Amino acid sequence: MNYNKLTLLLVGTGLFGGAASLRAEDPLWPETDRFDLSYRMGFNISTKFRNIGTSALANNPSVTGLSYQNGFVGTDSTVNAGDLTTFWGYQSANQVVDNNNSLVMRSSNSGDLGSSVDNPQHGLELTYAHEISRSEKVRWGIEIAFNWTDFSANQSGAAPVGVLAVDAFPLGYNPPQAPYTGIQNAGPFTPLLGATPTRLPATVCSSLEANFYGLRLGPYLDVPLSKRLLLTFSAGVALTYVDGNYKFTETYATPGGDRKSVSGQASSFSPVWGGFVSAKVALKLTDHLNVFTGLIYQGAESYLLQAGDKAAEIDLSGALYWSSGVSFSF
Repeated sequence: MNYNKLTLLLVGTGLFGGAASLRAEDPLWPETDRFDLSYRMGFNISTKFRNIGTSALANNPSVTGLSYQNGFVGTDSTVNAGDLTTFWGYQSANQVVDNNNSLVMRSSNSGDLGSSVDNPQHGLELTYAHEISRSEKVRWGIEIAFNWTDFSANQSGAAPVGVLAVDAFPLGYNPPQAPYTGIQNAGPFTPLLGATPTRLPATVCSSLEANFYGLRLGPYLDVPLSKRLLLTFSAGVALTYVDGNYKFTETYATPGGDRKSVSGQASSFSPVWGGFVSAKVALKLTDHLNVFTGLIYQGAESYLLQAGDKAAEIDLSGALYWSSGVSFSF
């Protein structure tokens, strides 16, 4: 969380309190309470999709060679004569593809897969404001707001080689049952594997769907500009519950042309704390009915979802909302 922003919000709160001095009768905007219902449009909310590094095969006995998340290809006692080795291993039967012609191994490292800034995001907000005190030219009180925002972000593209690599090794027979670890000392009838891999380009498609359920609470300051125009400033704390669902699909084509994919998903309903400042202007239509428009800047922590070795993170540190709606004052 950006504590410098929160400090500014608290300072602003103190200033609002200092603006409330002696009460005075003011014919401008005499109402003390109001309800606002507004449409909200969110901007500058970005999502980063990442690959999370995973260690190579645990207890991998390979001293020299290639290490993967689900296997290894090392150097045997013949120094891989004929580009073949007995010193190899794999973890799962689904790594054997193309009718036993290839063995696929996967390497996963930390790195970015892409980002998304899908503007705008749409939502609604209901606000209640209660006046506490007023002076000759200003009045202040407390407002509380409940809001909802529909959020979505998507990413699709080739995974960077340094982040995600899928290699296929020549096999050509039905290998020993997985999990299997070969021996370094070559001998007769020892299972062999081709030592030179073919790199298989991998693509990753990610999607994140979420609903933001928010609460804003803090003081407000009203500045009547005329009998029909009212300027309002507010600041305070913001709590947002993010109900998110993240999905990804990782796809590659084998040397034989078959398409293979791995999918994963994760969901979470989690709170995110932050602060806000806002400004809006209202136009009085009748004694109790008004229309308004304004801007809300909201800084908050990030929201993270992880599925397997993939993750999606919503950056809420600089969200900007434009709102417009109707107000009933009484």
